[in-house]
Amino acid sequence: MSMNKVLAAVDATDGGRKALELAISVTENNPDAVIDLVYVVPIPLLDDSQMTSFRSILEMMMNDGKSLLERLVDAHEDATDRLNPLLITGTNPATEIVKLIDRGDYDLVVIGNRGLSGMKEYMGSVSHKVLHGSSVPVLIAK
Repeated sequence: MSMNKVLAAVDATDGGRKALELAISVTENNPDAVIDLVYVVPIPLLDDSQMTSFRSILEMMMNDGKSLLERLVDAHEDATDRLNPLLITGTNPATEIVKLIDRGDYDLVVIGNRGLSGMKEYMGSVSHKVLHGSSVPVLIAK
């Protein structure tokens, strides 16, 4: 199976870094392959008055996300021209990633695993939710 378009969902954890490295690895035989590198800035559900006071914090979180994506792209100079960084926001990162999958015509999704186990993994794992919500194959980097 040729990997032409891959979504690598990343965060600031070691699992996020491994997900990008794995996405680069599975596409290395196709120089035309594109890797969308997505980071989701999680925002809480807030009413208008709360959102006004949260706005400066959100701006800081967006800047942190942009910086993370820039560092990841810069760390992989050999693949820079194939990496397409995407910064999105949402109340639930897994839901936002699944929505992106549905719109993106991807061949594969690669996402990191933070190593949660037991009930924490079942209830809170973004990778678990993406795995079960995705319409395309998902590769979880450990």
